[in-house]
Amino acid sequence: MSTEIETQPQCTDPGSDGQQATTDQFPPGLPVNPQGANPNGHLSPPLHGAHLPAQPRSLPQYGYQQPQYGYPQYVSPTNSPDSQKLMWEYEGNSHNHAAMCPEPTSRIRVSLTEAYLLMIVLGIFGAHHFYLKRPRWGLLYCFTFGLLGAGWLIDIFRLPVLVSRCKNEASHPEPSLAKKKRLDDVYVLWFPGGLIGLHHFYLNNIKLGILYLCTFGICGIGWLIDAFLMPYHVKIANSDNQDTTKKRFTTTCILAISPTGLLGAHHYYLNRFGFGRLYNFTFGIFGIGYIVDWFRFPVLLKRSNTARTMCHSSHKHLDDAYLLWFPLGFLGFHHFYLNRRGWGLLYMFTFGFLGIGWLVDLCRMRTLVENCNRDIDERVHLTGSNIVGGHVPLNYGQTGPCPPGYSNQHPGIYPTQQNGYGSVPGMNDQPPSYEAASVPTKVKWSSARIFSQVHL
Repeated sequence: MSTEIETQPQCTDPGSDGQQATTDQFPPGLPVNPQGANPNGHLSPPLHGAHLPAQPRSLPQYGYQQPQYGYPQYVSPTNSPDSQKLMWEYEGNSHNHAAMCPEPTSRIRVSLTEAYLLMIVLGIFGAHHFYLKRPRWGLLYCFTFGLLGAGWLIDIFRLPVLVSRCKNEASHPEPSLAKKKRLDDVYVLWFPGGLIGLHHFYLNNIKLGILYLCTFGICGIGWLIDAFLMPYHVKIANSDNQDTTKKRFTTTCILAISPTGLLGAHHYYLNRFGFGRLYNFTFGIFGIGYIVDWFRFPVLLKRSNTARTMCHSSHKHLDDAYLLWFPLGFLGFHHFYLNRRGWGLLYMFTFGFLGIGWLVDLCRMRTLVENCNRDIDERVHLTGSNIVGGHVPLNYGQTGPCPPGYSNQHPGIYPTQQNGYGSVPGMNDQPPSYEAASVPTKVKWSSARIFSQVHL
């Protein structure tokens, strides 16, 4: 009795998303139609009523495994040398294959001998820098003829370092290493290109670079100072956390010691505009203040950086007062500085009480500075303003600028408080309660009584 073999629907791979497993999806090298499979390449389930073997048949090394019941399932090859590769191709995990087996990175082969050959023959045009993947340096050498030959001579001794650095950057590419400034590169740019600020442009000190370009390295003095300050420049340029508002020691030193200090450039840089203008008109207070600032500029720098976080920065300092006392104390400049304008005018017209008051102030200068700072603290405590010389409304109906924490929406009326009683932080005590007399109500009541008595 002949029995027709019913064509079964194509089975789907259990791990796929319902896609039919056709013969095109079989891994290469596997038998497309194993023994006992239907024309579509799938093993047929046993017919109804057929005798099932007690033990499963011997399975092939790889291919489709016929379970005891149900549809066949794919078994990955275990002993084949290309088993893992076939599994990846079958499951569509080619991206995992690329991730687990990355392609070998191409290494840049740099030879020290070739670098020396290029440097000796064409080094004045930067050929060795182009060879070492330093195109900017190559262009700089090309247009400046090897930094007028000085850079070419220095490269004779430092070329092994450049070759080693190129190999390290090729084997361990990191963006942070590429942006890192090198001390040897800075010194090569400093001599002789530092006279026009090339090393400052390299270190991203654009303002100093422009100043050096316009003043020829600040008459050469700033260029000489940089020879000793170069490690500090490189350290600041490579620091991760750069505070742009913080004043730098190197910049202050260059501006104070160089001839620009005679014009008060370091005072302008440290936001001491009053002293900067004074140095402009007195040529560094006749050169005395300029020389004194050579030794006290670290103190001025620390004072300027500290003033950013202080509650108020209008305190007077003893060194500034003595600097104004000699030689301008005969005209009362130290009194103007200490907010004693009346005494300043008196000294100006009497030439310091004929020099007697000028000598007395030498002994009592510390007391004058302490009294001035005490007055400033009291004003800050009362008004909350750190601006010396400003006026604050104190009486009813007086207008003027309001201190912090107050608002004056109606001119002519005393400003109302916004953030609690008192302007100093932490003083939130409320004023004593009182009952103000309602003047308009009394006037209205008395007028009504008079009107009623007249009609009666």
